[in-house]
Amino acid sequence: MNNLGHIRKIYKKKLDDAGITDSYQESIALLSFSLGISELKIISENNLSISENELKRIDLIFSKRLSKIPLAYITNEKNFNRYKFYVNENVLIPRFETEELVDNFLKFYRNSKTKGKRLIDIGTGSGIIPIILQKELPTLEYFGIEISLSAIKVAKRNIYLHKSKINLLNESIKESKIASIDFVLSNPPYIKSNILKNLSHEVKNEPKIALDGGKNGATVIKEIFEWEQNINKNNAVYLLLEIDEEIYKITKKLAEKFYPNYKIEFIEDMNKNLRFISISEN
Repeated sequence: MNNLGHIRKIYKKKLDDAGITDSYQESIALLSFSLGISELKIISENNLSISENELKRIDLIFSKRLSKIPLAYITNEKNFNRYKFYVNENVLIPRFETEELVDNFLKFYRNSKTKGKRLIDIGTGSGIIPIILQKELPTLEYFGIEISLSAIKVAKRNIYLHKSKINLLNESIKESKIASIDFVLSNPPYIKSNILKNLSHEVKNEPKIALDGGKNGATVIKEIFEWEQNINKNNAVYLLLEIDEEIYKITKKLAEKFYPNYKIEFIEDMNKNLRFISISEN
């Protein structure tokens, strides 16, 4: 009996059996993607007949998810801050922490009297951070730096989709000569190299270059601070970086070394985990 209601139940159970947490919503999304119809129709059209060819496509799509390929990589789509973005296996999948990073910067900017105009997102990946910020703060000039050419291509696609104007730089911050930057944002790789093997199968599908923070987890964070001191000449009035509690001590030590006269704060995420370091002029 190949009607949609029956198929929906079967494939939801497959996701349940595989231990996928949000099996209901994911099954709806995957069926919508497989059949090219709206999620509303997937939910409401129980008697819709499913052909053998359609069933083969459904099975193929679900087999990818059952092998722990993340949903966003299968559909090439991620909703973020009310907008849709293109993603693939060359970029990190944006999470709620990234939304909080954006919100924290907006809160700082709107409460400050800064006249800064130039913002850089280091390790921009899909370009989501500067694209969202430009929608909120269109008068700033935005730069996205990214070492991966494959990720740059994804960012370019999203810039085109959202009609944004972001200056992309395909280079590492360690080698970059860009200067006169007022605001520095980054979700850098911050997982210690020896912890990578313990990550979930889904996270292991994401690009290692965007996850691996080196032996102490803070390799790229140190490079950001060195660039800001040596090339940007400490021009930044505000830096906001995403981190993990695992690297709190080393990040604090580095920040105090490079910014002894600045205000350094650590901010919790919505789950009460230390998630961001904020550095600003006193």
